[in-house]
Amino acid sequence: MNLSGAFTFAGPRATVWDLLQDPEVLARSLPGTERLTRVGEDRFEGAMTVSVGPVTAARFAVTVALGDKAPPERFTMQIDGRGGVGFTRGTASIALTEPPEGGTLMDYTADVQIGGRIAAVGQRLLESVARAMMRQALDALNRELQARLDAGAGPR
Repeated sequence: MNLSGAFTFAGPRATVWDLLQDPEVLARSLPGTERLTRVGEDRFEGAMTVSVGPVTAARFAVTVALGDKAPPERFTMQIDGRGGVGFTRGTASIALTEPPEGGTLMDYTADVQIGGRIAAVGQRLLESVARAMMRQALDALNRELQARLDAGAGPR
């Protein structure tokens, strides 16, 4: 399954970069994430619970490794998830630019493979759920960004 898209964050690129490297922020923002812990330089482990069609509350152990980092412009993510109903693994590329109209534009592409019982729900449903989860995560990250910017602004 290939996913790609773009999202504009309402804040500076350096702050967006920092958010995308923070496991606590990611754990709060990624739907179904129970925990995400830094276990090494650019390596995280955690647990997620995901429901897709008839597969409800499937729990996955997740590892995420970051690479090809060029702060604050780009990085890649290797993702591996394993659970009782199957597995998912994939690679994502993230690029951050500063458009003339302000904010931070994030372009992303991901190639994800899904196997096991969870793959039996069908490609269309999996793509639909993945896109919805991505949108929820990006909206949540934008809210985290706004909270961080508001906290740093001090009294007005």
